[in-house]
Amino acid sequence: MSEKKTCDTLIKGIVISMDPKRHVYLNGFVAIENGLIKAVGPSNECNYDSDNILGGDDFMILPGLVNVHTHLIQGCMRGMADGTTYEERFFGFYYPMTGACDEERSYVASMPPVMDLLLRGVTTTADDHFTHLHKKSIDGVLKAVDDSGIRCRMARLTINDKEAVPDGFREELDEGIAETERVKSAWENDKISVTASTIGITYCEPDQLVELWKWTDDNNRQFDIHAPAVMDHKYLASRRGWEGGSFEWLDNVGILGPNVISAHSQNLRPGEAELISKCGASVALVPDMEQVLGLVNFDAKKFLESDVTCGLGLDGPVVAYGHDLWTAMRSFLTAQRMGDQHRTMMSDTQTKWTGDEVLYGSAEQALELATIDGAKALMMEDSIGSLEVGKKADILVIDRSTESHLTPMGAMIANLVYGNGPNQSAIKAVMIDGEIIVKDGIHQSIDHAQIVRDSDMLQETLLDETDARQYLRKRSRFTWVQ
Repeated sequence: MSEKKTCDTLIKGIVISMDPKRHVYLNGFVAIENGLIKAVGPSNECNYDSDNILGGDDFMILPGLVNVHTHLIQGCMRGMADGTTYEERFFGFYYPMTGACDEERSYVASMPPVMDLLLRGVTTTADDHFTHLHKKSIDGVLKAVDDSGIRCRMARLTINDKEAVPDGFREELDEGIAETERVKSAWENDKISVTASTIGITYCEPDQLVELWKWTDDNNRQFDIHAPAVMDHKYLASRRGWEGGSFEWLDNVGILGPNVISAHSQNLRPGEAELISKCGASVALVPDMEQVLGLVNFDAKKFLESDVTCGLGLDGPVVAYGHDLWTAMRSFLTAQRMGDQHRTMMSDTQTKWTGDEVLYGSAEQALELATIDGAKALMMEDSIGSLEVGKKADILVIDRSTESHLTPMGAMIANLVYGNGPNQSAIKAVMIDGEIIVKDGIHQSIDHAQIVRDSDMLQETLLDETDARQYLRKRSRFTWVQ
């Protein structure tokens, strides 16, 4: 054998590569040099040594997870959706509480969900930010992102429709674009990218929505939109004169293309999934939120069978309480199967159970959605999402030696996904660009306890300042004593 090469870091263990052939090396290695993957494969082909060796026989090595949709600033109202109506939460406390967040407050609000992501193995997240009463609110979010070390694609959303957006939150196109350019100049680096977008079709004046998309096309950026959004169903016909679906509208105005990613995307009209596939757009599936809100018609199957690129997202902490992408993987499977059963029961031709059925979806498919498919959905598959030579060393290292729910090993991926992933303490390392950001379940530069204290204090202040305390525990069955 030739003389061994050296590398910055050498990781040994079970390597779940997520490469095009989905290689799983039961006794494998990953070599890292200058923040990139230098080599990966079975241990008997390893020709590398290092002064920094991680892993071993009881370790699992995966690409860092990719979250394709969230609203990080919602950390200040985590879980408050429980027991409230849509209008209560959206207009009663969502807009008021996030609108009251300046740069400093936005930092405090965003850090807990950012930490949730990192501590559970997410190395890349998207974020949609659309509350701009304080123009530098987004800067606070991005400072939290930057301080944490997570990779992020930030979308600054311009909203201005008078029927859907409260006073103060509306801004015209030139202002939105100018602010996007400012944020882009101030914050873009090797880990952070910034783009322009809007919430949904009926949250932005139609001509300005098209111009927003043109900016993303001219700047080779992604265009992120909720479609169909709640207001789309309410206003598309009455205010836009459009009787078709949201994606049919996007296609009609010429902007449904490869740089578009749509969040949620349920309740489509017949043929729209095929239209999305034909146009090359992507979808951010958000099954955990769909389940929490009781939306039993969740259907990812129609997209996946139409070859639509899909990734998994979490939505904001107001409805994605734990902000855990492992939960979203499991929810993808359970929500799909509950939805399939609901559609069967509602159909005119119900089928009888025979015992030969195989339920749609698999743990392997869920893990694909949370890694390489999420990277594709964010247009980042050339650099992240799998353990391949030349890609960024964004890596999750799990010590399963004391994980009772990850034994025995015959169905290791199923156990990971249905078991809601590893315990935090079993996450030996979360690496981004080859640097260990999280070690033994602890962030290496962020004070966890201080984040919790700051978050508690911020919410108390915001609840009183915005008169939103009335929505907290609004329909609680418990008796709360101060």
